[in-house]
Amino acid sequence: MEKFYDYIYYNSGLEWIVNLNILISLLFLLLILLLILFILYLRVYKNFRNIKKAEHIEKLTDFINGYLFDTEFEEASIEEFRAHHVRSKLQKKVTTKEILVYSQNFKGEANASIKKLFFRLELDGLAFKEIASRKWYLRARGMHTVSNMGIKIQESTAVRLLNDKRVEVRLQSLLYFIKLSQKYPLNFLYRLEEPLTIWQQIHIEDALKGYKEEIPDFSKWLNHKQPTVIGFCIKQISAFDQYENVEKVIPFLEHPEEMLKKEAIRCMRKMGNHESVNIVLTNFASENNTIKKEILKLIKEVGSYNQLQTLSYELNGDNEEIKIEYLKAEEYFLK
Repeated sequence: MEKFYDYIYYNSGLEWIVNLNILISLLFLLLILLLILFILYLRVYKNFRNIKKAEHIEKLTDFINGYLFDTEFEEASIEEFRAHHVRSKLQKKVTTKEILVYSQNFKGEANASIKKLFFRLELDGLAFKEIASRKWYLRARGMHTVSNMGIKIQESTAVRLLNDKRVEVRLQSLLYFIKLSQKYPLNFLYRLEEPLTIWQQIHIEDALKGYKEEIPDFSKWLNHKQPTVIGFCIKQISAFDQYENVEKVIPFLEHPEEMLKKEAIRCMRKMGNHESVNIVLTNFASENNTIKKEILKLIKEVGSYNQLQTLSYELNGDNEEIKIEYLKAEEYFLK
């Protein structure tokens, strides 16, 4: 460092600031050159990888089609294909992905054959390694694989991933519980410690549509510590017409949590509960606009004109948003 300092200030024959600028410029040129070389390397590597991937997919497609549809297919070909073409990480990843696509598009005997091939190619080992990875996208991919292939993993591992810090991993984990459950598809909710996102709720609803067993009683989770779980269950009580649970939802009409109160009002509206109107009218004046609008919609659909008129004082206020909602309800009763 001392020699570098002496060179800049005394030995170069130029002003020290000029020398410093020259050295910095050379340093930046070197960094730019290294960056260009790195980008070129990545480009070449990506192209080479894509070529290898395309070649493997072509071989794999021929192999799977022969396995599924060729009556003269020999079982020994499976071991041969595994030994020569399912060795590297890239080959295993691509093979797993393609088999998952086949599994999603085939039903019955063909689907069972595809899953059998998955195990014969020893691809389950890759899924287990991904589940144990520190990288969140590998954990999510591993859970996606085991849930679609019907592979059971240790319950403690599944519960840990259910409460993973990454929402993508949690989503794949809850789908794992739903798909592999025999009788109780939503029992994982008892162990859920993280909030349920809207996206997760949509996936659960979609999975339940194809569930062939009896739909669970959603009131079991109305005391859950996560408000998002309670809100989801209130929504499902009305979605699946669980009228026996109306009395258990009514207390949420006065809940301090806005989201739960809103879901409870919507639930009462969809289930046509008339008694709920008098309950929500009690604290109408102190509610925010979101809740007030939900109450007015409730009155419009299951209440009476007399109940609406008890709120006519809102027309004298400055809240234009509520005035409009009130007039819509009034128009409905007077038409």
